[in-house]
Amino acid sequence: MRVLVVDDEKRMVESLSGYLKLENIDCATASDGSEAARLVEESFFDAVVTDLRMPGMDGLAFLRWVKEEGPALPVIVISAHGEVKDAVEAMKLGAYDYLVKPFDPDELVLRIRKAVSERKAQGRLEAGKRREGGKTELVGESPAIKEVLRLIDKAAPSGATILITGESGTGKEVAARLIHERSGRDGPFVPINVGAVPETLLESELFGHEKGSFTGAEARKLGLFEAAQGGTLFLDEIGDLPVHLQVKVLRAIQERKIQRLGATRTLPVDIRFVAATNRDLETEVREGRFREDLYYRLNVIRIRMPSLRERPGDIGLLAGFFLRKFSGELGRKIESMSPEALTLLESHSFPGNVRELENAIERAMILADGVVLETRDFHLVGGLGGREEGREPRDYFAVARSLEEVERTAIEASLKRNGWHREKSAQELGITRRTLLNKVKDYGIVIPGREGAGAED
Repeated sequence: MRVLVVDDEKRMVESLSGYLKLENIDCATASDGSEAARLVEESFFDAVVTDLRMPGMDGLAFLRWVKEEGPALPVIVISAHGEVKDAVEAMKLGAYDYLVKPFDPDELVLRIRKAVSERKAQGRLEAGKRREGGKTELVGESPAIKEVLRLIDKAAPSGATILITGESGTGKEVAARLIHERSGRDGPFVPINVGAVPETLLESELFGHEKGSFTGAEARKLGLFEAAQGGTLFLDEIGDLPVHLQVKVLRAIQERKIQRLGATRTLPVDIRFVAATNRDLETEVREGRFREDLYYRLNVIRIRMPSLRERPGDIGLLAGFFLRKFSGELGRKIESMSPEALTLLESHSFPGNVRELENAIERAMILADGVVLETRDFHLVGGLGGREEGREPRDYFAVARSLEEVERTAIEASLKRNGWHREKSAQELGITRRTLLNKVKDYGIVIPGREGAGAED
């Protein structure tokens, strides 16, 4: 994080910048608004802390410049007791916050981190809203999603069979569609959820049948293998494929030929095979529920879709994407959500992954009264923020019976997520490192390898 401190009092600048550096915040300084404007134009800053009264361009003039010409960045104003009217004017000009001298430097750090956090969250939200529609998008900028996109770009043109793994709702079909779109194949993308079709109908659905091949077969029917000619057949939840059909699918992949039910000859197929599963196929093979030869035939290239809790930084992008999507579909003029609502979403565990997030936003947009989604508009099942109707919440907040228990649980969970790194956890929680250490001591939280250490350790 990089912050610009603006004040004409040298002692104040040195004191503030020194304290911020102790909190691992990179600092630059300026003596007035003009110098601050020049520095902001030359390099990137996450936030600016400025005094109001300065010679030359003062704090109010600097705020006007930021509002009219400068970059969009949070500005925190420092004012003296007699400058409250100016502080109010500063807020009208777009200042993020203000502090009255003298102030606790810990409080300044907390407000800086909050301002930067909200700015980044809003940026992710807006980036998602600006994405172009009309095409398949795997939304996200996390390293995990970038790796998925890298593999898709490498594998799509090859024609090789691809196995996509991951939890339900992680976007396996979206990835499959993207593979098809980048494969250069002219035919259609044909998906089938193997587990959603009754076993008695599945063979006919996949391979088709001839007239009279079974009772009720009054006419020839083409199966999905033929429907996907020249394109991609996506076999979703392949782990649910009955064993007796696994042989036929294996033969179709190996020989690029199929045989309709009741037919005496085979038909060639020119299709790309992509399969997906939320099961552990290696375990299924070991326990005899899935053919080993089919598994290896499918697993030429493997792409694992990360769960949403592995990439919480992408939630803002996804939220913006779904806001734009449902604004058109639902005819609602809702284009944003409050920082608190976005924080709520980014704190939720999302056991249903991206599909759960999409459903939550759609529901909120339908039921919302205002033009901005607020925390009250969301009904999250389980996780940090939600409760299922008629049931107790399922996540770890379910057992919290007091604010102290909630706080202790949140701190311990953050420390575990960040490998017990106190600085990272403090930033994530929006508190200072000193505050975190004091709370760790107060709640008796034991940090591995630090048993018996004091709060200042």
